[in-house]
Amino acid sequence: MVTKIKTGKRGKTFSRQNTIDPITGEVKDILLIGSPEEFDKNFTKVFHAFTEALIKDNEIAGKAIRLLFWIMKQIETGNIEFYMHYKDIKEELGVSADTFYRWKKTLESKGIIRKIKPNLYQLNPACVVKGKGHTLLEEFRQPRLFEIN
Repeated sequence: MVTKIKTGKRGKTFSRQNTIDPITGEVKDILLIGSPEEFDKNFTKVFHAFTEALIKDNEIAGKAIRLLFWIMKQIETGNIEFYMHYKDIKEELGVSADTFYRWKKTLESKGIIRKIKPNLYQLNPACVVKGKGHTLLEEFRQPRLFEIN
């Protein structure tokens, strides 16, 4: 079990872990050294202040939070853009079109997601992120430029 993770000056991550030596059977304390990317796999970071706000918000708690969790499952590490269409939500969450659009509107009005173009959205990395949040936050803050056909 990893007991503590620290990040050094150069972005290297250090942590301690107890392991069993396969030859002697002894429990040994080892130091793990790696880059943040090696530790940032298979989980989503949800920030504490954001979590508190979600719980207190009656429009999100127990309602639109289901859509937010679906979105969190869709995003890939290092990316804040995701595709979302009513048909996918209906299949996976079993909700009506009205419920989907109400939840989507709630998440948009709270600044959690924003629409880029039809069915393509961005998740605000100041709330939820997979990967390096500081670089993604700058991307979210930048206005999008669209080509006019």
